[in-house]
Amino acid sequence: MSYLVVKNTVMSKIAPKAARAALPLLALLTSAAAVAQHRLPAESVVVTANASPVPFENLAKTVTVLDGEDIAALPAHSITDVLAQAASVDLESRGPFGAQADIKLRGSAYSQTLVLIDGVRMNDSQTGHHNADFPVPLQAIERIEVLLGPGSSIYGADAFGGIINIITKRETAATQASVSGGMHGYVAGSFSAGFGNGRIGQSVSVAGERSGGFMEDRDFRNVTVSSRTNIGEDTSLFVSHGNKEFGAYGFYGPSPSREWTNQTMLSFERKHRTKGGAELFLQGFYRTHGDHFLYNQDTPGVSENRHRTHATGVLAKARLALGEAAALTFGADFGGDWIFSNNLGDHAFARQSGFGELQWNLGGKAAVYPGVRIDRYSNFGTAVSPSLSGSWWASPRLRLRAAVGKAFRIPTFQERYYFDPNNVGNPDVKPEKAWSAEVGADVIPAEGWSGGVTAFTRRERDVIDWIRVTDAEKWRTANIHRLRTDGVELSLERAFGDEAAVGARYSYISSDAGEVSYISKYVLDYARHTVASTARLPLFLKLRYSQTLSYKRRSDGRSYWLWDTSLERPFHKLVVGIDFANLLDSRYQEIQGVDMPGRWLAVRIGTR
Repeated sequence: MSYLVVKNTVMSKIAPKAARAALPLLALLTSAAAVAQHRLPAESVVVTANASPVPFENLAKTVTVLDGEDIAALPAHSITDVLAQAASVDLESRGPFGAQADIKLRGSAYSQTLVLIDGVRMNDSQTGHHNADFPVPLQAIERIEVLLGPGSSIYGADAFGGIINIITKRETAATQASVSGGMHGYVAGSFSAGFGNGRIGQSVSVAGERSGGFMEDRDFRNVTVSSRTNIGEDTSLFVSHGNKEFGAYGFYGPSPSREWTNQTMLSFERKHRTKGGAELFLQGFYRTHGDHFLYNQDTPGVSENRHRTHATGVLAKARLALGEAAALTFGADFGGDWIFSNNLGDHAFARQSGFGELQWNLGGKAAVYPGVRIDRYSNFGTAVSPSLSGSWWASPRLRLRAAVGKAFRIPTFQERYYFDPNNVGNPDVKPEKAWSAEVGADVIPAEGWSGGVTAFTRRERDVIDWIRVTDAEKWRTANIHRLRTDGVELSLERAFGDEAAVGARYSYISSDAGEVSYISKYVLDYARHTVASTARLPLFLKLRYSQTLSYKRRSDGRSYWLWDTSLERPFHKLVVGIDFANLLDSRYQEIQGVDMPGRWLAVRIGTR
């Protein structure tokens, strides 16, 4: 995890009144224990940053790893709640507990973040608004890796701002259960179990929640279920499904809307090591997403949309050792997407790609990773995505790193063909392209302490946005010719043993489209300043306290504080807890026109 302890003087400049109100709390936390645990063991590997896993200590890109222990310590009810604590992640939610959200990394648009589950592409070809429809229960997750910066040289389209890879548990799950209830008719429950028989291991997880809503037409219901079957140590079959229904007042216009979504994913993995030491990996997947949207519940049939997308693919790659200091990973990826829609029509495309990356360890203190990927789309031509990254331990306490790469994104079906009373797509929009670069340093000033600084820049061409000249016009899609985004990320962290830790982070982002004569709906709406801290502390009588405290100031001047807390105590085989969301009762909108809830209380009980 990466966080920053921000000095009081900095916070006073960002938000004087709110900062002064929060200073006593931050001072208490940072004096009690300052900053969350940072792990750099050589045996810890990261799978998302490179074509093959590399040790955490050799990383050359900015990666945040949120493991199961980190997730359990957060006052989080959903995957989006967890992601909100990672560096430079901007969650624009349209409802609590992940009812619907747009994910932005490093000031990117919501469609410029690539979402993976176990390396399987989850970005929906209909619209990026569905990329956070995670069909996985929170308790089935082993860890979440957030890669900041371009990732097209490894994973292909959409990885402008970065990649979120949700990695599910591989070991047979222990039996666990929990129930909770709270304000606004909130009820939730989860259950996980597993068993093994010889070489066969089976795990099942299910979770569900619902609420009557904090205001009219803002109720929600969410159910997720997953199953993993392991055959020996090298073969695995994973199936998951998610189903949502939510009131969508004001989500896409001033109307009492409603939406139903569902997503099913099936993936198969097979690993093999040859006698010569080569590592082979084969993965196949199928994913389907359904979306039923009523623009106005009072007039069903008018602007009613039904969409069904499908995606399938096969990935094959190999890793060959080139002596003791280098390894080459190469492979190919084939697949396609198609859609059936009463609004967008029926469309499809196929894609093929080949990629390769060299992992070269220079004397144990430095590592270099050159790579390239070539993607061919049946309807958008060819994209070449090179990258180069490297790291160097200048001393046992200082690591320097740098990375540069190219990324691309093809337009979604919605950007090309959608229309309703407020929006109209453009079938002629072109793919987006971008070059990104970053430099950074990680420092370990003393035992238990670690910190970092990263500066990045991104240059985009043909960026797709929904724009209009006046409020009287409809939103329409168009390619913005140029966009420049620059930013800096700072972090500092420390832990005291396994029980107490506090963390914080800060990021500053600035995007410039030059002189514009239009109103931007998405691209120029981002979090310019983000300050956040987390804490987990053991208290008296076996009580455990955890919290997240964050501040955002968006590009249009909107600003708000959010404070979530959790207090729990174990009783033999049970844990009883109380959770507060938005304890400050802030009135805020992460997306203009969409109110978010105020203070929210829930009580839970679960097995240990």
